[in-house]
Amino acid sequence: MKAQQVDSAERKLEQFWASLPAGARAAFEEQWAGVAAGGLPCGSCVIDATGNLVARGRNHVYDAAGEIETRARYALQQTRLAHAEMNALAGVPTAVDHAGLTLWTTQHPCSMCAAALQFIGVGRVCYVADDPSDFSSSEELRARHGTVHYASLGDALAWVISNVIFLYNSAVQRGESARNLALNRDRYPELVALTLELAKSDRLGQAARSGAALPAPLAPFQSALELVAEHAPHG
Repeated sequence: MKAQQVDSAERKLEQFWASLPAGARAAFEEQWAGVAAGGLPCGSCVIDATGNLVARGRNHVYDAAGEIETRARYALQQTRLAHAEMNALAGVPTAVDHAGLTLWTTQHPCSMCAAALQFIGVGRVCYVADDPSDFSSSEELRARHGTVHYASLGDALAWVISNVIFLYNSAVQRGESARNLALNRDRYPELVALTLELAKSDRLGQAARSGAALPAPLAPFQSALELVAEHAPHG
């Protein structure tokens, strides 16, 4: 891609990034950190009623075991409880009015996280994309919500970026045989094909590990992401 085209794509992505709600950007930043860590990239954050960031977290289920100080900071690390939402919620003090909180997350919460959100009384959940590892029906998903209000960001490009990042490490590590990719080959063929293509050179992983921040590392793939966005589900 010519330098002029990359510059144009970077500006376009920067405009897109700036248009996202602050909670979505913070969740994406946590998800991007998951790419660098080599685990399952999913990110979350908690915003209070005045728009302030209260807590943030990412998935640590499959992270490599950290040093003692790291394990102390992320108590759930390397356990099946260590989902992004659980880690974000663990950073919210008891005294905070949970009914006024909004949890932002890159993927729709699973049944465990949804139960935790309902149990502690979080008022609202906003998610960027569905969870490619969850094949629950729309009725089953709604049944999990309980009294918590759920809303989708509803942006096709954000949906693609979130799910490409979610599937990315699996594609790098196991290629086409990765379970999440194999399960979604028929459901989201364009998404899977793009993720596998990006994984060949591991350019996103290299960028994440080097400390490059979103959205710049995505600029070379702007056109491909937009093409997949044409096939993204609505809502």
